[in-house]
Amino acid sequence: MWDVEFSNEFGEWWGTLTEDEQDSLTVSVKLLQAIGPSLARPYADTVKQSRHSNMRIKADAP
Repeated sequence: MWDVEFSNEFGEWWGTLTEDEQDSLTVSVKLLQAIGPSLARPYADTVKQSRHSNMRIKADAP
């Protein structure tokens, strides 16, 4: 299992999501925990123009 850390900013954003959006994101985070940085599309994609390498973002989940 991979560790996934959450920031205060994430927590604030999380609070603005609907229950369905939170459920969808939870599925993706659990996949990220299980698979780690090799998690591929459609659940993650490359963040462009980041000062940090190998960043990923959540894409649309089914």
